[in-house]
Amino acid sequence: MSRAVPRLHLVSDRRRCPLDRFPDVAWAAVKAGFDAVHLREKDLPAADLIEAARALNRVIGDRAALFINDRVDVALIVGAAGVQLGETALSPRDVRALAGQSLLIGRSVHDIEGAERAAVEGADFVLAGHIYATGSKPGQPPRGLDFLAAVTAATPLPVIAVGGITPERVPEVIAAGAYGVAVITGVLAAADPGAAAAAYRRALETGGSIQA
Repeated sequence: MSRAVPRLHLVSDRRRCPLDRFPDVAWAAVKAGFDAVHLREKDLPAADLIEAARALNRVIGDRAALFINDRVDVALIVGAAGVQLGETALSPRDVRALAGQSLLIGRSVHDIEGAERAAVEGADFVLAGHIYATGSKPGQPPRGLDFLAAVTAATPLPVIAVGGITPERVPEVIAAGAYGVAVITGVLAAADPGAAAAAYRRALETGGSIQA
């Protein structure tokens, strides 16, 4: 895949930000430097997911990569840039057979074996977590920075860290080997999503040596 893997991923959660408001929040984040937006609403009916994806696409346009979680059919229908696959979803190999090179493929992993398998099966990147305690995974212990470092050592793929990552934690996440970060609550629950997104961008520039 010739397209670059995004480094700053905003992930939807309609419990924290209703879908009718999410495009505005996503646009604020994109303007502040986020280069990927995930529509992660796995329990939505296909028609509703397509409508939400098209509304999001109209706002972010080509300023950021739109990812649809799990639903490869929806990703293809709306012309998304990629698909984010859960561990029990279709394999990257099967998605590639269906979609060719038209989609960037991310795979969510929670152990070393999953990260290794994602590379073998042709994913473009892995999303690893959860790194810190997070309200998105209540009652589940975080896997921590040692887990993140082990994942990055086990796979040649870019690793996007997720789970409880604040701007202050971005440098240590990058130091552990992560290529980028994915954020839910840190932006969606912020009083000023654009300012929160900008703080993540600055932290990644500082900790990850990227250009603004």
